[in-house]
Amino acid sequence: MWLINAHTWKLEEVWSEDVKTYAILSHRWQEEEVSFKDMQDIATAFKKQGFSKIKNSCDFALRDGYDYVWVDTCCINKESSAELSEAINSMFRWYKCAAVCYAYLSDVDINNVNGTSVEDQLQQSQWFTRGWTLQELLAPDDVVFYDCNWLPLGTKKTLSKVIQKRTRIHEQALYGEPLETYSIAQRMSWASQRVTTRSEDIAYCLLGIFDVNMPMLYGEGTKAFLRLEEEIIKQSDDHSIFAWLIDDREQTGLLAASPNVFASCQNVELSTSRACHSSYTITNRGLTCAFVATPFIVDTYLVRLDCFNNPDPLASGIPMYLHLGMFLRRLDDDDQYSRVRIKKRTFRQNHSLSWVHRPQLEIPEKSMLITDRIQVNVRQRILETETRVHKTRFNGFRVRFDEDTFRSISEETPILADGGHWDSAEMTIEFMSFSYNLLGTLDLRRLKGNIAYLRIGFDFFYNPVCMVLAKSTSANERDLSTRNRGSQCQDYTKSTDNPMNKMAFDDDGWSRSNAACFIVDVDGHPGCWALKGDRSTGFEAHRLVQRNSLGKYRASIAIQREETEAAIMWAVYLDCNDLGRLLEL
Repeated sequence: MWLINAHTWKLEEVWSEDVKTYAILSHRWQEEEVSFKDMQDIATAFKKQGFSKIKNSCDFALRDGYDYVWVDTCCINKESSAELSEAINSMFRWYKCAAVCYAYLSDVDINNVNGTSVEDQLQQSQWFTRGWTLQELLAPDDVVFYDCNWLPLGTKKTLSKVIQKRTRIHEQALYGEPLETYSIAQRMSWASQRVTTRSEDIAYCLLGIFDVNMPMLYGEGTKAFLRLEEEIIKQSDDHSIFAWLIDDREQTGLLAASPNVFASCQNVELSTSRACHSSYTITNRGLTCAFVATPFIVDTYLVRLDCFNNPDPLASGIPMYLHLGMFLRRLDDDDQYSRVRIKKRTFRQNHSLSWVHRPQLEIPEKSMLITDRIQVNVRQRILETETRVHKTRFNGFRVRFDEDTFRSISEETPILADGGHWDSAEMTIEFMSFSYNLLGTLDLRRLKGNIAYLRIGFDFFYNPVCMVLAKSTSANERDLSTRNRGSQCQDYTKSTDNPMNKMAFDDDGWSRSNAACFIVDVDGHPGCWALKGDRSTGFEAHRLVQRNSLGKYRASIAIQREETEAAIMWAVYLDCNDLGRLLEL
């Protein structure tokens, strides 16, 4: 690095920031700035308009007892890519070790003839909009502001409230509180309203803010910011790096494309709990990490981030800590996920106590979310084959009966739904968010055929599940409704009196089928089918039976995905007549 000798205006090379005591100049670049090459001939440099800033900086440094000055326009040999990369990677450290920083605000004038107050001029100053001036504000312990005529305006400490209002940087940070005290999202928010001439520099100017290093690759464009985030997550498991708002449906990865999307994150704080943290890896499958998640709607999870949104304290003075949860949608490729918005919302906020991690086997408290840890892979850009990722998911089923049964349905023949909203016109049952298990029960006892109940829902991984129970069956309905047979589809219902209660099955409790999809009843429960399909392909089940001289009958039930112009949904196809005859045996 090079320093300007304040006595001679000549450059002197130094190899460490602690060898000399020096001042630095912070300013906005304007016309005719003095370059490193210009400084090789002081006479040439003196003729340039920008030399006045160098001269005044040297004069102020000598007045304050410092012999050297560092100015970014002329103390870096930008013709050497190696020197430029070294300078950018060490710049924050050089600012931090400076004795004083002179911040020259060319658009502020104490003697403003229009009568605009200094505070109003500071609020409008372009100095606060530049990317590089963020580290020049935060790194030095002493920053003194000067107006266009080099008249003092104050220091960053005496002007801290004005600066905090303008930049939304926490006042304690201006007083020297360590930057690592603040979450990644908070520090990103400080840069969200700043710009740089070259797109890559919005990443490079933040290296010191996050204490990371990386090579300079001018020409890579916005990929520079992605590289910055990748370097950050190599040494930090702070979830707030994911706490940015989706501003474009094409941005489906976990990492942001620029700091702009962190603009609303100034109150996102780190969580003191480390229970839900895990390591990150980046592979050809994308960014891989494990999160505590809860099912939200079909294919979609609400994923807990270990960071809080801490809004302004309530009137009582007690802050309300709200854990952030982002939405991840599982793609057709089972281990791939994508960020999505639900009803135009990027996040859902829940009180921290409701996010206590409870394994699926435990019965949660009423206010708890049912959670489990899932591992996800998220690519920055989804594949072209995943164009349906943003399409609305209907959180339920459309029920389709065989023609004879459908004709027997009338307004006087109610089909009741327990656990979901039944739309008799659309023949759909829709469940609430945060629901999974055997969620809804259709009471079919008044319809033609011999089916008593059809229970449908999803397991934790959104595989469709259903249970069919005949009107005339030797199965003990009380036993069917209360027997807990495992954890694949849990029963969290405590009541034991209602046969419509949810029923749980383990791997041995599902109806067995062969390669041709012909099935048998649940062991020990004649007249009952318990079926679980695949989240992508659903299932189809049949059975052939011999009934005296009436011949063989084929009974069928299928759950399949359907796609309309508006949404993706599951449809249940049911042959009630044949199935009823089967279950009657």
